Amino acid sequence: MPEVTAQRPGSLALLLVALYALVGGASSFIGWYADVPRLADWLGSGISIQPNAAIAVIAAAIALFLFRFGFRRVAGAIGVFVALIGATVLIEYATGIDFGIDTLLLFDRSWGQGGVIAPGRMGPPGAISWTMLGLAMLFASFPSTRRWPGAAAPALALCAMSIASLTLLGYLYGVTALYTVPLVSIIALQTSTFILAISIGVTIIVPDRAPMRIVSDASPTGAVVRRMLPAVIVVPIVLGLLRLWGEQGGLYDLPQGTAARTMAEIALLSALLWWAAATISKQAKARRQAEIQLVESLREADRLKNEFIATLAHELRNPLAPLRTAVELMKLKTPDQRVIARASTVIERQVLVMARLLDDLLDIGRITSDKLELRKERVDLTQVLRDAIEMCRPLVQQYEHDLAFVAREPIAVEADPARLGQVFGNLLNNACKYTERNGRISVTLAREGDTAVVTIADTGIGIPTDMQTSIFDMFSQVDRGLNRPRGGLGIGLHLVKRLVEMHGGSVDAFSDGPGRGSQFTVRLPAVAASTSTTAPDPIASSAAMQPVRTRRILIVDDNVDHADSLGMLLSIDGHEVHSAHDGVEGLTAAERLRPEVVLLDLGLPIVDGFETCRRIRDHAWGKSMLLVAITGWGQDIDRQKSTEAGFDHHLVKPIDARTLAAIVNDTSAANTSV
Repeated sequence: MPEVTAQRPGSLALLLVALYALVGGASSFIGWYADVPRLADWLGSGISIQPNAAIAVIAAAIALFLFRFGFRRVAGAIGVFVALIGATVLIEYATGIDFGIDTLLLFDRSWGQGGVIAPGRMGPPGAISWTMLGLAMLFASFPSTRRWPGAAAPALALCAMSIASLTLLGYLYGVTALYTVPLVSIIALQTSTFILAISIGVTIIVPDRAPMRIVSDASPTGAVVRRMLPAVIVVPIVLGLLRLWGEQGGLYDLPQGTAARTMAEIALLSALLWWAAATISKQAKARRQAEIQLVESLREADRLKNEFIATLAHELRNPLAPLRTAVELMKLKTPDQRVIARASTVIERQVLVMARLLDDLLDIGRITSDKLELRKERVDLTQVLRDAIEMCRPLVQQYEHDLAFVAREPIAVEADPARLGQVFGNLLNNACKYTERNGRISVTLAREGDTAVVTIADTGIGIPTDMQTSIFDMFSQVDRGLNRPRGGLGIGLHLVKRLVEMHGGSVDAFSDGPGRGSQFTVRLPAVAASTSTTAPDPIASSAAMQPVRTRRILIVDDNVDHADSLGMLLSIDGHEVHSAHDGVEGLTAAERLRPEVVLLDLGLPIVDGFETCRRIRDHAWGKSMLLVAITGWGQDIDRQKSTEAGFDHHLVKPIDARTLAAIVNDTSAANTSV
């Protein structure tokens, strides 16, 4: 299997040098096989690449391709083969032993032997180069965690590159001493180019080591190297050629040529210096601007965080104030029934406000991290809207609004009914809060082609023109002053937009301006109306059919007030209630009492609720118990963990009394999360 790696710098260059070496090496070998001398001797000078060198070129090129596509181990093995070709020749030179393998691939050709010591045998410079390159590819195939092989690979490649560069300069300037071992051997032109190409390829395949690490660096250092390196290589070569050709042409003598070259080098190096300085300055300026933008974004994020925390504290205190007042009213020595009823209504309403606030916060977190899953089914959009209206009915009555609902025809959609209820509940809740008392709210459902269109309009405070798009942004609010009687965190409309988009729909806002009301339009893909209806809640329906029966119930919660109040509520229905306040105490009580139902908090001291549940299930007497998790943790992962631990139900605080009563009176329903 190839090793999957990210696209590396120099990938295109690696492919090009590998392709050049492969085509060149193959054509050189074909020259020997087909008896075409010019394919093995590009200059026609009688100095040819030897067959074993051509084989080394082909193998090395294949290894580079394998490195490029992730087959590093196979490439390393081929590198060993390349190194053996070169090492065998060196052993023959060192010992004087002829292994007889040099002539195997000559195909009885008599040409191409200029400057060679033995027919078919490459010279010492080539043998040394291919030995080093083969070892370099072997070391490059090692894991990057191995330090010395990774460092040795480019070092060996650079040594081979130096030999090839000297040889090429010799051919370029006509200095035979640079491409011959005096009186011994010669290295062919194409052999030098192949060694140079393979050496470049080897440095590319180890990008985390110098020199490639420096060349590919995104810092000013890397930018300067990338700009100057080609000039540093090309300029001296060009200047040397110009001087040589000028002297050979009689344009100037040696001192004049030297002076002219010196002046040209000073001018060009100065230009390169200024170019490098400009590059560093540009990079530094860009970095400073990026740092300034980062600081500004961090400051803005910090400001939004502080504003959000302050707003959250404000919104949590708002329902706490009437809750505390209602509690004080109920603590009066002789409160009449009307006072108790009114205080109870206030408490229930404000608890729902807090629960809704926390649910919105959790849902925003789930959507942002892509962890919110929709449970789609075919639902009647008319019924979803009616349920949302009923949910907001107390707020409508509180503000004495006139609410009208018009559904022109039954429309079905494929959607998560709970999430759609959340969408329309949020929009209606806003319409109620942001409309002055005795206002008008209208809800209209219509079909436009294959789209269901829901319009919620009000006669409220309206939306400024410049906010009608940004109103759906996180934390966006029309009224941001200290006097904010309507409250809100500025996340409700953002949640609406994201939920609608998850259903494949869209939502937009329109207003003629401040004080002239608002209109929100939700568009959802519609499907053909179905006679089938959404299945009723199994817990609620079964609870409605079954009479209340008394049960022995154990409540395990370290919040004593919550355990006591929940116990009083269940005792009113005639249940036998016991309580414990940590995991160990809960296990002891469960073994002693053998309750039918255990309401178990998850965040218990000593032994947490998950482990307590597992230990209860481990006993024969605990396998049939109804175990209900009661917790403030409501994320999907929390529900999954409670199911895996052995809970039958997962209820998130604050617990709805009717839902709890339905579960207690119906032990057949299992694995339910509310």
